[in-house]
Amino acid sequence: MEEDSEVEKEKTLLLEKIKKPYSVVKPTKFCSSNKEITWDGLPGDKTCAGETLYKRAIVRGDAVAVGSSVLVEMDDSDDVSPIYFVEYMFENSDGRKMVHGRLMLRGLQTVLGTSANEREVFLTNDCLVFDMGDVKQTVVMDIRLTPWGYQHRKTNANNDKIDRARAEERRRRRLPLEYYCRSLYWPERGAFFCLSTNTMGLGSGVCQSCKMKETQKEKEIFKVNKSKTTFSLKGAEYSVKDFVYLRPHYFAADGKAMDTSKSRKNARLKPFVVCHLLEIELSKSYKLADPESTKVKVRRFFRPDDISP
Repeated sequence: MEEDSEVEKEKTLLLEKIKKPYSVVKPTKFCSSNKEITWDGLPGDKTCAGETLYKRAIVRGDAVAVGSSVLVEMDDSDDVSPIYFVEYMFENSDGRKMVHGRLMLRGLQTVLGTSANEREVFLTNDCLVFDMGDVKQTVVMDIRLTPWGYQHRKTNANNDKIDRARAEERRRRRLPLEYYCRSLYWPERGAFFCLSTNTMGLGSGVCQSCKMKETQKEKEIFKVNKSKTTFSLKGAEYSVKDFVYLRPHYFAADGKAMDTSKSRKNARLKPFVVCHLLEIELSKSYKLADPESTKVKVRRFFRPDDISP
């Protein structure tokens, strides 16, 4: 009974520490001797910035390899140490040994809350480059790909039963907690996704998450092609002859924006207007195209409610 009460206290303490919104933390400025941190193995390729890549390092006696997971020291010792998945490791121009990692959230730190398994962690798209000396310790984390379909239900259930029994045995023996990860947590999209294991922990100096963010950032830049037939806005591409939605206040009789706040009655709300994109007009006074100076010519389509008496 005493052991159970201690476990419950630990769970309560962990929950209290991570109730606040979680964000990428700033590692501590923990200084380690170069003798305590060494590369294990020959240097590999170089990053696009010319930094030498490595696959494995020894940090205060622990082996840290590409594709493994580590706990990172934080400035606030009262917080739970975050877990980072090691995408790649490199030595910068100052001779410092660095890690590029992706944050892994515990189940309690996701929308699952207390219903999550304490051993399951979730990969995120939040990345951080930190000094190898900020590594607190390595953690055991297993990447799992669970097959889906009715034909796999029995096998999955048996595997889960064996896994729970093994975890309980380790708890009784007071051995360190072993984590597993089988999903990517993407709160901006409000969903969990299957892991793309073929792009994780390659040690190539390229992080798939960072690459995806850069691509998305480029898409969000407003652009107009040379022929003035296509423009990109907020990640979407529009071309002449496309059909688009426009806000109804652009066609208000008095020229004023219509009040569409939720505090007003729905009777004041009007649907978006369907239009046919005819032409893209650029202002000659601006050298670079931007949404404010660029205009479009459209043909409006009326709904039956717009023309009925």
